Amino acid sequence: MFYIRADGNTQIGMGHIMRCLSIAEAAADLGEACKPVFLVADEACRSMIAERGFRVIVLHTDYRDMMSELPLLENMLVWERDLLLVDSYQADTAYFAAVSKVAVTVCLEDMGEPYPVDMLINYNLYAPKLAGRYQINGKPLDTLLGASFVPLRSLFQTDNAYTVRDRVMDVMITTGGSDPHFAAGVFLGAFLAAEDTFCCGHDKNPITWHVVSGPFNAFAKDLKGQFGGRDNVVIYEGLKDLKALMKRCDVVLTATGSTVYEICALGVPMIAFYFAENQRQGAQELAELTEIVNAGCFCADKDAVTKQATEALRRCVHDKEYRALLYRQERRLVDAKGAGRIASRIFQLQWERYHAELL
Repeated sequence: MFYIRADGNTQIGMGHIMRCLSIAEAAADLGEACKPVFLVADEACRSMIAERGFRVIVLHTDYRDMMSELPLLENMLVWERDLLLVDSYQADTAYFAAVSKVAVTVCLEDMGEPYPVDMLINYNLYAPKLAGRYQINGKPLDTLLGASFVPLRSLFQTDNAYTVRDRVMDVMITTGGSDPHFAAGVFLGAFLAAEDTFCCGHDKNPITWHVVSGPFNAFAKDLKGQFGGRDNVVIYEGLKDLKALMKRCDVVLTATGSTVYEICALGVPMIAFYFAENQRQGAQELAELTEIVNAGCFCADKDAVTKQATEALRRCVHDKEYRALLYRQERRLVDAKGAGRIASRIFQLQWERYHAELL
């Protein structure tokens, strides 16, 4: 069996679940026997996973205390046969040491921590710089590093044509699955206040602002209450086709995370910011490799980040050549094959471990 252990909720967002769903779909494409079962702590994200056609087992544990679930996993998993992919910032060295004894264990990792697993995956742009850290007792871990392993959703693996238009008419704001600091509202308020400065020459047509409110946005009602009545503001809840909206827009302001790679696959000119330390390296590497503006950490200084984002948007509005440059740079960063590469490699690993046990 292939199991995926991940969680999603208002506190941690949906990034872990979304990237694991991409891997799950790529695995299912290899055959029915490769289709995974999801293990989740609680009911928060069960329906989202089930809607994608995957079986879900709810452990009824606290997602913050993963050690408490070990007895359940030990009764469920078989070392030489089962494959376990873990994607959680709550999992630590002790947890991985324990589960690696009861299953072939793979983890998704972002911060350069050399966990005791059979394979470690870090698909971020900065991951190759961390290669030297991924070793235990001087022995390198088996790793998959870099953007060639970005697990894009199947939706972003085909039909990625995008055209940089002459004028900026539509701008998208997305903060991920959750928005614990009301960043979308802060950014939108600042952009609306500066709206006159985004006009080009005699063009007085206002920009249409497309705001994506994620499934765990605690401020969804506030967002609609404050901005929902404006003619040029569209707020999306339960959005089913994020790709279509991206392709419609001329600029995207986004929190650093999995969405960044989806935007790059299309080449939509973007402005980035981040919330947490685990997103910092991604935002910085994005700015180093391209001309994309990293507006900084919203939680640390929302006023400075909002000002940076507003200035970056103004440049995008007034400089088509700059937007065209971002398009070319972004498209070079990722392709659409990362999820398939991951699925193939982890099942190869499982096969190798199983046959090694038989010898």
